[in-house]
Amino acid sequence: MTVRELIVKAGQYLKEKGIEDPSREAGLLLSWLLNKDLSHIYAHGDAVVGEDLAQSYFRLVERRGNFEPFAYITGQCEFMSLTFDVDRSVLIPRPETEILAEAAVYALGGSLFRGNTSFYENIRKLPPKPKYKGLDIGTGSGCIAISMLKYVKNLEMTAVDISDAALDIARRNASRNRVEGRIEFVRADFLSENFDMKQKYDIIVSNPPYIPDGDILSLMPSVRDYEPHTALNGGEDGLVFYRALAGKAHLLLEPGGILAVECAYGQSDQIRRIFSEHNLASLVLKDFSGINRVIIAMDKV
Repeated sequence: MTVRELIVKAGQYLKEKGIEDPSREAGLLLSWLLNKDLSHIYAHGDAVVGEDLAQSYFRLVERRGNFEPFAYITGQCEFMSLTFDVDRSVLIPRPETEILAEAAVYALGGSLFRGNTSFYENIRKLPPKPKYKGLDIGTGSGCIAISMLKYVKNLEMTAVDISDAALDIARRNASRNRVEGRIEFVRADFLSENFDMKQKYDIIVSNPPYIPDGDILSLMPSVRDYEPHTALNGGEDGLVFYRALAGKAHLLLEPGGILAVECAYGQSDQIRRIFSEHNLASLVLKDFSGINRVIIAMDKV
């Protein structure tokens, strides 16, 4: 069977299974398996593929046909122009979360990987310091904290997660991206009354669980059946972590420090009210679909 025939057959199968853009997905899977650029794959459509390789390929295609996310199949995902290892113990980094990471980088005076400062110009920058300290709550793969370290050279991070498996992945990603000497990993339950980091931070970032209990089963199969529910479930109304963040912000933030969080569609007004009740002023950043996606909070002046 030729490369072209493989991709056509795989694309038809993925289409029948309801996968969006099935032909492209089929090409991407073969590109990853062969470790060749997609353009190379299409340019060599007449190349003959051996039986063993074809079988390996169709095993991957079947996994994708069962809605297993592409990133879990390949074990990798790109975020902020960096490569991260992922598995089913961590959420797959989303493009919209880059807005949170970039906003934090901007507040710390770092270099933005897209270079678009106008998008973040309403954020108050922290005063210059020889060294900043940051805290990432629910670090998962470590994508936010590690990206901040790559783009802010005078930053040290503490990354907290309740999952040992997630912290193992995050440690691997810190090493992969060569920031392991500037990040500390801590296993802790942020919602516990005993949570105490024994120090204060210039900036706190979090992409917390924010899906309401009752909405978990209605999520897309690729999310519901594969991604860790502990990183999705935000309690009865999806806001339990935001209440905890607001309540503990003054214990964890240096005076004038910044709290930056991601939120879901329709949550921003409620979260801002929660923050305001704890004497935190806030502003909202929209994602590229126009949805209120990131909230930046700081002490009211």
